[in-house]
Amino acid sequence: MIGVTRLDGSVMYLNEDLIVRVEQAAGGQSAIYMLDVGHIIVANDPLSVIEMIRSEKVELFRRVFQGSDYPNLTPPTITRLSQVRGR
Repeated sequence: MIGVTRLDGSVMYLNEDLIVRVEQAAGGQSAIYMLDVGHIIVANDPLSVIEMIRSEKVELFRRVFQGSDYPNLTPPTITRLSQVRGR
């Protein structure tokens, strides 16, 4: 998730996968159009919002391809349907 600044100065976190587009609004603000809730006006400029989205995606892919930041963490056990059915 990315943290954007609302017009009142508070921080709001958005799921970057639900962002459809980012447009420049008046005064260096951004209009962020979401897949499910219309749009939100934030104080961040469009390029910084796009950079936050890119950074979040890069970090996700880094963890997928290079592994966890916590190598001693035990991965979850996956139960296969055939094990549940006894086959």
